Amino acid sequence: MILAAGTTGTVLATVAAFLAIVLLLVTLLLFVKQKLSPSGPVIITINGEKKIEVGSGSTLLTTLGDQKIFLPSACGGGGSCVQCECHVIDGGGEALPTETPHFTKKELKSGIRLACQVKVKQDMNITIPEEVFGIKKWDATVVRNYNVASFIKEFVVEIPQDMGYKAGGYIQIEIPPCEVKFADMDITAHPEEHDTPDKFKAEWDKFKLRPLVMKNSEVIERAYSMASYPAEGREIMLNVRIATPPFDRAKGGWMDVNPGVASSYIFGLKKGDKCVISGPYGEFFINESEAEMLYVGGGAGMAPMRSHLYHLFRTLKTGRKVTYWYGGRSKAELFYIEHFRALEKDFPNFKFYI
Repeated sequence: MILAAGTTGTVLATVAAFLAIVLLLVTLLLFVKQKLSPSGPVIITINGEKKIEVGSGSTLLTTLGDQKIFLPSACGGGGSCVQCECHVIDGGGEALPTETPHFTKKELKSGIRLACQVKVKQDMNITIPEEVFGIKKWDATVVRNYNVASFIKEFVVEIPQDMGYKAGGYIQIEIPPCEVKFADMDITAHPEEHDTPDKFKAEWDKFKLRPLVMKNSEVIERAYSMASYPAEGREIMLNVRIATPPFDRAKGGWMDVNPGVASSYIFGLKKGDKCVISGPYGEFFINESEAEMLYVGGGAGMAPMRSHLYHLFRTLKTGRKVTYWYGGRSKAELFYIEHFRALEKDFPNFKFYI
């Protein structure tokens, strides 16, 4: 009896000691977190002039975005596209291993950083390109979303204000948390480009695309070149190819991998739907000289080519010699051929080859 009581007392004492140690460790961790973790407002000085007071704790990319200052980020903040680069003069700490492979030692020494990787912890002094202040975010309305090839959409949205972009620029589209079933996608062929509405149904059936489902659990952004050109006003046109999972030849079907999040989302949108885009971004602009220009591109990659060519000829009426070599996986998959033939007919200084 005495032995049992002694054993019980020992167990209780051990449990009490263990709980006391756990409580002490938790208290210590909370204290350290309070001291080391960023908290409260900080001041970010931009380009030596503009000062903004912001909360700490988020990435510089997110923090600036919350202030309507939109740096490009085609990878959605993953640190891989290197488009959100900026210079952090003070307050950014050391460059992270996710940043150093992208820059030279000289660039890192000058303060170049990826905004998506820099945490806002204290007052900061940064420089960003002036054109960033012209970037805006809009609620866009889908005007049309037809297939121009088996796996490529002509996706057109209208924004409430003029964007003021240059030919060859790109936008970013926001993809919300969502689930998109390929079975629900409308793949009607563009009525002005093709004779039969269900022209692409056979290809989708052949590759068994309908059972695929895309699932997205967070808000992300992806970049797409604009196929439209400035004179087309508030209608922004993209050419988007659906991104499928890798094909497993051994089992004769698609691998168990999520389809492309952005392309699936776009393929699932219908006339009248709303989406969020930002822009303009880009550097692939027309070289302003009289030198001959040669373009090579095909598939969805021809989007910025169309933007350039239509601006050069329909707007500028250029006298420069321009040649466009256009290709695709098969002749049946080529689109806009008659559009470029019309340019060739109207402008003898333009040559179009397939």
